[in-house]
Amino acid sequence: MGNISTNTVFHFTSWSNLFGILKNNFLPKYSTETVHLFGATSVEIAIPMVSFCDIPLSQIKEHVQDYGSYGIGMTKSWAFKNGLNPVIYLKK
Repeated sequence: MGNISTNTVFHFTSWSNLFGILKNNFLPKYSTETVHLFGATSVEIAIPMVSFCDIPLSQIKEHVQDYGSYGIGMTKSWAFKNGLNPVIYLKK
């Protein structure tokens, strides 16, 4: 199996959102997550986030179909120094 990580983190978006990022920086969007508490109780919470991935460009085709064809990349060392971590995507 080949390398599934890179030295770069990417944020993929649409053409129109790309200009907003370049003008106003990254702005968090809210992602809803279901949190299961004790017993059968669960609640939905909204978490502000900007998603970054470290998928090699050779394996990006499926990802850009869901998240946008335009990406901004930063070195992983810069990202870690600035408190960023790539998202881990799991298939259901």
